[in-house]
Amino acid sequence: MIGKEIVPMIQHNKIYLNFIHIISFSFLYSVTGKALFVAPIGRSQEEFLSESSKHGWPSFRDSEVVWDNVKLLKNNGEMVSVDGTHLGHNLPDKVGNRYCINLVSIAGYNM
Repeated sequence: MIGKEIVPMIQHNKIYLNFIHIISFSFLYSVTGKALFVAPIGRSQEEFLSESSKHGWPSFRDSEVVWDNVKLLKNNGEMVSVDGTHLGHNLPDKVGNRYCINLVSIAGYNM
């Protein structure tokens, strides 16, 4: 991790992520500790937080996915870990692919 820790919280179905001086942060699979996403990449912290808060899910873009540990099922847009666990779905928008991930599937630090 670069910078200080991220503190994910859910309140009234909204996600709040407290970032302080973070360049990018690894989001890890909460079961195995494998890196699933690194964000923000190619956008600011404010853009990442705004998009995630707006939709109520951590939202990642193609450049932020660790494809060695994540698969996208082509038949339904479901994202799964390489270990087979459901992570969320691809909900594309005008910008491109947007991977909305269940907060319970990711952790902000090594376990």
